[in-house]
Amino acid sequence: MKNAAPASPVGLASNDEAALLDLLENLKQHHGFVPREVSDEVSRLVEVKLERLRRIQSQLDTTIRRDVQQHVTRWRDEEGNLIMILHAIQNQHGYVPREVAMELSRELGVKLARIYEVITFYHYFKLQPPGAHSVTVCNGTACYLKGSGELLNELRSQLGVAEGQTTPDRQIHLDTVRCIGCCGMAPALVVDGKTCGHVKSSDIAGHLAGLRAAKEVAA
Repeated sequence: MKNAAPASPVGLASNDEAALLDLLENLKQHHGFVPREVSDEVSRLVEVKLERLRRIQSQLDTTIRRDVQQHVTRWRDEEGNLIMILHAIQNQHGYVPREVAMELSRELGVKLARIYEVITFYHYFKLQPPGAHSVTVCNGTACYLKGSGELLNELRSQLGVAEGQTTPDRQIHLDTVRCIGCCGMAPALVVDGKTCGHVKSSDIAGHLAGLRAAKEVAA
């Protein structure tokens, strides 16, 4: 005996995508297809949603365009202005968003590929949003000889990311630097701007626990 027919989407909140998907799946299981009247109603709901998103995107595009124009105006007459503008963008966002790079390409009349050549050549620039916290491993000669590679491997294992990457929850960014100038403390880490010296692999869990505890307190 078949189950009762699923409810109609009429009255369903148009921003409840999960409920819409469940409804469509139930209808397919019940009828073997999605009835025309339901399909039309869902299409209407989706179009309303898309129109709202288009208005939001339009507002965002206007903001991006205005910000990029301000940066370009500030540095237009300076030699090497592309790097200066990219610095200003990264200082504003914490990284260089793709949509901002595209707008900069249009505003300067420079190919997007050229902008990405500069971004990827200089390690300072980031293409992904930074994490709320940072852990940086010093890879200078003294730290390397004292076992910084083991610290990095432990961090990779516990965080599940490689250097230059951020954990999926955007909480911790892992990175390396050539030297932090604290060779007498080798091997050293910099955790949220604080230098930690003579670090052992067994210490890593404690440092990460401290960062996660800080997240919970902030929440």
